[in-house]
Amino acid sequence: MGQTKNFDTLTNDILLRIRTYETESATKNFLKKYIPFLAEKPTQIGGWTAYPLLEDNIPTYTIGHSIFFLKHPYIDFGVTECRLDFLTNEKSNKINGYKTYFITFLFDSKRKAVKSFKTLCSAYDKLSGSKNIKTKAGKKIAFYKNIDKGNLFQSVEFILTQDDLFDNKYKIIFGQILDLQFEDYYGAQH
Repeated sequence: MGQTKNFDTLTNDILLRIRTYETESATKNFLKKYIPFLAEKPTQIGGWTAYPLLEDNIPTYTIGHSIFFLKHPYIDFGVTECRLDFLTNEKSNKINGYKTYFITFLFDSKRKAVKSFKTLCSAYDKLSGSKNIKTKAGKKIAFYKNIDKGNLFQSVEFILTQDDLFDNKYKIIFGQILDLQFEDYYGAQH
């Protein structure tokens, strides 16, 4: 992973530099198609706006969108494949916003996955103010927080688990705001 200066830079690199609008072309094209408001940096600085509640009976659905990479463009973990997943809120086939996004690193052996998990932990040990690593239902779950800053994007979570389909393959799921249902699924089910 090279020399990383701080928590934000490491996290931004792992998550494909989406938050700073500096991602490479394949991810940018994916974002333009499925999450266009994250593809280009806004030209104006905006703030929060509140609108009155509307009577709306149209259901909202959570839809997953994925893009696969054979190699991560900014870091080298020795992965077999990586996958960027976005969970979006959609109504009447239109995106209203996104719930979360995360990256999954897929490995062809447990040894490689464990080594990469330890590499991630080692990097965040040096950059974080607090950590919590636990094992739950055979999965390793790590939480790191940069306590110097208080905003939403100052924590990360990653989970080392066996692949859902292949017994001999493993994965690390990495994100900043993992959906609670998703976390419960990987933290308690398998």
